[in-house]
Amino acid sequence: MKYKLLFSIILFIFSSRINAQNNNSDMEVVYRMKFIIDSTKTDYPIYVDNLRLLFNEESSVYFSQDTKSYYEFINKGISQMKDGKISLGSIPMQPKVKGSVYRVGETITATLPVGKYLYSFEEPKIEWQLLNDIKEIKGIKCGLAKTTLDTGGTFYAWYTINEYPFSEGPFRFKGLPGLILSVYNKNKTIEIDAVEIKKTQTEFEHYFSQMAIKIKNKAIFLKARREYFENPNIQRNQDIIIKDSNGSIINNNRMERLPNNVFLD
Repeated sequence: MKYKLLFSIILFIFSSRINAQNNNSDMEVVYRMKFIIDSTKTDYPIYVDNLRLLFNEESSVYFSQDTKSYYEFINKGISQMKDGKISLGSIPMQPKVKGSVYRVGETITATLPVGKYLYSFEEPKIEWQLLNDIKEIKGIKCGLAKTTLDTGGTFYAWYTINEYPFSEGPFRFKGLPGLILSVYNKNKTIEIDAVEIKKTQTEFEHYFSQMAIKIKNKAIFLKARREYFENPNIQRNQDIIIKDSNGSIINNNRMERLPNNVFLD
């Protein structure tokens, strides 16, 4: 009898852990992002739709549905490879954004791109300053908060006051008394706004992390990104010879510096 009781207790604990790790969302928020990659050219914003936040009390994931669909298409083609050949048919367009942000408890892990590689690392906690400003967004009463990130950028966020009492938001922007409906940086070269909120039961995971290089801290990612944008050639195959339209060999030591000077993190 004692052994049966002990076995039942162990089975209950094991089942509870499995259920705790089963990421099924309670809520979903769809966001739209306006993004200007070069602050000197504000007339050319990029709009990214279908950014999804799935979450429950214990965990959440923020990702681009277009990116998820793109990789699922590629992986399906790879799984059907025959004789070393892959037939993908009509390949969908490259997604505008890549990566994801995954939360478990208070730990937030970002998976972000640098060139052709993805890096996965833990994000530092955001410290918020609650301001006195109040306004309505889509009929929902919201308060304003401000933060200065570890990378130096200043961001503002409008979060729900009475409705949707969840400390969630897009990307790494979490930890406020309510759900973030809008977040933007000081120069408004980045703006993310909620377009839909709904209850949902959707299983989710840390998307794209299996393809990422796991690194110890964010400083490694920032260094890799800085070096890449200073010299994109750093990720190119040095054996490839690149020629211009006149047939002249382009200096393979350094390509033109990329114009990006606005980053979400």
